[in-house]
Amino acid sequence: MSKWDNYIKEVTAVVNRTDYLYEKWSKHQNVNSCVSKIMYMLRSADMTTQKEMAECYGMPKQTVNTVISELHKKEYIQLIPDENDKRSKIIKLTDKGEKYADEIVTPLLDCEKKVLAEMGEERVKMMIDTMKQYADLLEKTMREY
Repeated sequence: MSKWDNYIKEVTAVVNRTDYLYEKWSKHQNVNSCVSKIMYMLRSADMTTQKEMAECYGMPKQTVNTVISELHKKEYIQLIPDENDKRSKIIKLTDKGEKYADEIVTPLLDCEKKVLAEMGEERVKMMIDTMKQYADLLEKTMREY
């Protein structure tokens, strides 16, 4: 096995382990992982669209639509017509949704902040730059195949 094969194996293992930890968090919170991701995004971004959610998390549009419909029925979110795109709706947490997100997302954000602080600002910035570069180059290279 070449050194590049080993690097691929290690990168894939770390990414998969991180994904697994977020899945485990969702289960610990007794929440579907898709609901958890969407609430996380809404808590972080304040407002967004279904398309942005699907693209950000790589989830099928239909899955996002189903979760959004469930959250809307439970009055956790409101759907606001997008003035720039009549086919799209902006999704915003309601007061009830803010409380629900606080239960699910706030403890996770606290964990993440603690971890990042322990890593130190310089390493965190380096990690972000490296991961962004990796994703950008991977996307570019995949288009060539």
